[in-house]
Amino acid sequence: MNNQSIIRYGGIAAIVGAVLYVVSLVLWMGAGTSGPSPLAQALYVASQLIFFVTLYALYIVHRDESPVLVVVGALVLALSILASLFIDPTDTSNPIVTFLTIAYGMGGLILGWLAYRSPKMSKGIGAAALLTGAASLVMVPFIVGGASAELVGMLNLVVTVPYLVWLVWLGVHFLRGKTAVAQIA
Repeated sequence: MNNQSIIRYGGIAAIVGAVLYVVSLVLWMGAGTSGPSPLAQALYVASQLIFFVTLYALYIVHRDESPVLVVVGALVLALSILASLFIDPTDTSNPIVTFLTIAYGMGGLILGWLAYRSPKMSKGIGAAALLTGAASLVMVPFIVGGASAELVGMLNLVVTVPYLVWLVWLGVHFLRGKTAVAQIA
């Protein structure tokens, strides 16, 4: 499979992942205090797993510009997402949530910085990823300080806005084929 095909698949995955994420949030919030429905949980997990395709496409786009940094950013983000599938991210008393939030924020900042400085990406895509990472890191003092799960949940919704903008913009950018990457023989 050539690089442009992988990047297009990454674009499709970004858009599909964003849609699944929004639907899961709507179902999750619609459940009220009774907890998320199994469908909401399944859609959330699917959106996160699909994001790995987008991460691989981001690796392909940035590997020539900054091979070590893109691996670090993608791995930190991927590991934080993968680990968050096995814990309750709203359980702010769990110290792992703090570390995962930091890792997610750092991964977003690294990939955002790479996109922002890359001639292959628009500055807006980089800015959206940078905002996603920074907003995630803003949550850390609240988590460490013992803020209520409701407050942390609201802050997480703030993180969701630039995250969704990043995914959709990235998806459209990848699908339009504006990211030219040389094919390695």
